[in-house]
Amino acid sequence: MRPLLLACALLTVTAGCGDVTTAPSPDAGPVCTPDRARWDSEVRAVVERACGSCHGATPAYGSPYSLLDYDYNLRRQAAGRPVDRMHARLADGSMPPAGTPAPTFADEQLIASWASCGTRTLTEGTRLRATAPLFRPPAVAPTGTTAIELRARSYAVPQVSDRYQCFTFTNVVAADQFIRRFDVLLDHAEVLHHAVLFRSTSTDPLGDSYECAGSPAETLYTYTWAPGEDALQFPDGGLRIRPADRYILQLHYNNSRNLAGVVDRSGVRLSVGPVAGTEYGMVALGPVGFAIPARSQQRVASGCTLPAGTRVLASMPHMHQIGSGYEQTLLRGTQRTPIIALTNWSFESQYFYDLPLTLQEGDRIETACTFNNTTSSQVLNGSSTTNEMCFGFTYVTPPPPNEYCNEPLTPSMPIDLTYRPGMCSPADAPTELPLVTGALRVAPPPVLAGGEIPDGRWELAGVEYLINMARTPIGTIDPATSSLQARGQLWTSAGRVRADFLGSITLGFSAGNQLARPLGQINFDSSYVATGNALALTTECTVGAAGSTPTAVEYEVRGDDLVVGLRAQSFASITITPRYTFHRAR
Repeated sequence: MRPLLLACALLTVTAGCGDVTTAPSPDAGPVCTPDRARWDSEVRAVVERACGSCHGATPAYGSPYSLLDYDYNLRRQAAGRPVDRMHARLADGSMPPAGTPAPTFADEQLIASWASCGTRTLTEGTRLRATAPLFRPPAVAPTGTTAIELRARSYAVPQVSDRYQCFTFTNVVAADQFIRRFDVLLDHAEVLHHAVLFRSTSTDPLGDSYECAGSPAETLYTYTWAPGEDALQFPDGGLRIRPADRYILQLHYNNSRNLAGVVDRSGVRLSVGPVAGTEYGMVALGPVGFAIPARSQQRVASGCTLPAGTRVLASMPHMHQIGSGYEQTLLRGTQRTPIIALTNWSFESQYFYDLPLTLQEGDRIETACTFNNTTSSQVLNGSSTTNEMCFGFTYVTPPPPNEYCNEPLTPSMPIDLTYRPGMCSPADAPTELPLVTGALRVAPPPVLAGGEIPDGRWELAGVEYLINMARTPIGTIDPATSSLQARGQLWTSAGRVRADFLGSITLGFSAGNQLARPLGQINFDSSYVATGNALALTTECTVGAAGSTPTAVEYEVRGDDLVVGLRAQSFASITITPRYTFHRAR
């Protein structure tokens, strides 16, 4: 259903928009005669905007009548006057169904006030609200298409309230075709909470069926369904599907009633046809690499510049559990025009919205998310539901040059790598240190051999980051255009190590964009215990971001060089292992 399927909310106490046969609502309030002049001048246009998807001039989606006729709205039916049901259903919040986006509160308040002759004053609730309508399909699939069903493989649904199960599909087609339409296939609707179809961009092996809470790593949203949601159909042409493409069907089951013996085959139907007409593609717009501090509210944002003439069709905003608001804005010269805004974000209510927009030369789309982290822990950007995301998964034509689009909102400032000794360094620490340039390599980290660590001061002489793969959730890293810069030194003496270094990283991507970030300064004074090639550190002084001081490092002594390997860090499916080489200065 559209976010503005208010007609269903106003005219029925069931979840559908079918015939109304119930008795007059006891909460309908006193019968009054709403003002006709205000209807003509103001209210009719609001009702059409809020209710017209179902109850427009031509009723649709099972609605029994139009709500745009003043005289009809005041005529008593079997269930009472439509005008009375308008403000009653708005007041009790019984419709639209839970999880379905609601009309704007201003629209709801205006309709309720008019329909009740000023006796109704609504209280704004916590329902998801969107400023754009859902992307609605025609009633039937396009002609000349073939149906391909991607279904759960007779999955025995356990007696639990939450189970996310993924099913992988390969070799879906034998030759390139266009997906013209997506439909949900409901087998056991009593336990199915929602369904998501992803296209996997990973090259890793995937199981046929596996438990998968959150968004699977290295995927793009393709289609989503939740109760009240509908099919998704491209107006002409479609989305290309290739023989090599892999799809992951994620089904969220809720069997809180503990129903026994439920074996489900729900899924998604693809209506595919020849490669003809307009080709659409998907691009994920939004910021990455952010962190939300504990017990804080924070807004993150980024821009995206797509080629002139790009036509936006529809977009699905996506955040996780601590998201509260989402907005996209068109920046055209000095003018800012809202595209879509969502309030009262719900992780379980993710929809594609109708966003007809054609971009001009120089246009930029800004995507922003607001997070409310009430937990006692920092929440990082990532694909798990314990992480956070801020994306607008957007269908555009022609297909975008890259699957992700993330640009800083302001021009990048040069990263200051001026070295100043930290408080945990010796008082006589040198201040003039060489700038070291390093590289990223796609390779497994070599095993370090340990050794006896001599006393001395060591200056940073080399740095490299080893990554397990180049493909990331924000694009494919190009090591040739990526680099590291750093300055630093450390001191060793009788089971003690002091370290003081800072750096920056520039990631180049195959699509041509770059992302530069400071790595911050790490300064600590620790005693250590050497075991094999590892040093277990006990820190007595530390400066830097929380969690930046290592508790253990690997190392190897190579004559006058000391190689230090920091613990590997992970971002989605990417593993990064830093290696720093220090040369003994004295």
